[in-house]
Amino acid sequence: MILRAFRKQKDNPVGLRAQDIGALATFASLPPQMLQTIAEHSGQQLVSPGKWAPDTEDDNCYFLANGTLQLLHDGKDRLKLTPDSPGTGYPLPAGPHWQVIAQTDASLLRVPRRYLELTREQKAATEDKATGGIELHEDDNEAQLYLEFHQMLKAGKYELPVMPDLAVRIGKAIDDPDTDNEDIARLIQLDPAVSARVMSVVNSAAFAGTTVIRSLQQAVARLGRQQVRNLVYSCIIKDLFRTESSMLKNSMKALWNHSCRVAAISSVLARYTPGLDPDRALLAGLVHDIGIIPLLQTARTHPRLAQSATVLEHLIDELKAEVGRLTLQAWHFDDELSGLAAHAEDWFRLGTAAPDYLDVVLVAQLHAFAGQPGGRQLPRIDQIPAFHRLALGKLTPRHSIAILDKAAREIDEVEQLLH
Repeated sequence: MILRAFRKQKDNPVGLRAQDIGALATFASLPPQMLQTIAEHSGQQLVSPGKWAPDTEDDNCYFLANGTLQLLHDGKDRLKLTPDSPGTGYPLPAGPHWQVIAQTDASLLRVPRRYLELTREQKAATEDKATGGIELHEDDNEAQLYLEFHQMLKAGKYELPVMPDLAVRIGKAIDDPDTDNEDIARLIQLDPAVSARVMSVVNSAAFAGTTVIRSLQQAVARLGRQQVRNLVYSCIIKDLFRTESSMLKNSMKALWNHSCRVAAISSVLARYTPGLDPDRALLAGLVHDIGIIPLLQTARTHPRLAQSATVLEHLIDELKAEVGRLTLQAWHFDDELSGLAAHAEDWFRLGTAAPDYLDVVLVAQLHAFAGQPGGRQLPRIDQIPAFHRLALGKLTPRHSIAILDKAAREIDEVEQLLH
């Protein structure tokens, strides 16, 4: 129980203490005097069983203190929240896609949303210490090159990769409950490369049954719609990682290998986290760094940039989040996945009480980076808030590694399927 004292008024702006605020993971790192200030400006609220939502103009965030809440995303159960849940110390999710249902009388702690910024600033300071960066000096040629291309790219002078129309049509067909496997198979047949890939995978050791599959309709039935979507998207997305530039081939290959690794680990982590779909987690991992592709393709047409690894790396680090968001929006991906690309390296992101696919991808990346030589320094996996929300909060660094070790064969198989 987070709050030891709870007065029985519907909205009670008094009675909170600094330790009540400090017991919330969101604010735990703030100094005592700041916790006291937040407590003085916060309040408590009782909620009766049934649907609950803050007022549309409410500028507060809410935390569960007592009772049981059911959190739904787009009408689907995401999480049952109790005072003992690992996400209780984070704010309830809000927005048009979320619905909160009180299953019992519930007690909520109300905190002005502006105080979340204090925590973000604190986390940002921690991140600056925990991660390294690339230094460019104003008086050298690299700095001049960086400024020149930074201005160009910020002005949007690059081409976003285009998701082929066929992939969009297949995705819509898979989501449409009125289509059958024959409809989906007919669309897949329009692309010989995708057709061959699906048939190869369905008859591979990972999926092979007692009989050989000889038609795409049978393949869709055996694999399932979501697995077919992953194969179609991975096959088409993989083509975006190809380049004729000898200078950039290694970068593109490394990026694809990393994306496949993160996708495979994300899929496994999602299976251990109720409410998350492993197939959607795989897709999230596959596209989390998609914003790098337009930037590398720009470098292909500008030899000076392609030949300066330091400047190119710095530009990618600065701009890939926004370019990734724009790319996935252009592909008509939903807000959850396009927003994920925009925050895929926001290691100290607070998040909400409900674990989401960004949490999964953040943790998966740190696992994927573990033991890799070079690169910037990254935070410890147990330092980031996302880690503590996954798998019902039961993960420890050792347990997390054990889960992945146990699933090593599955991860390898998923990577091979994506390749």
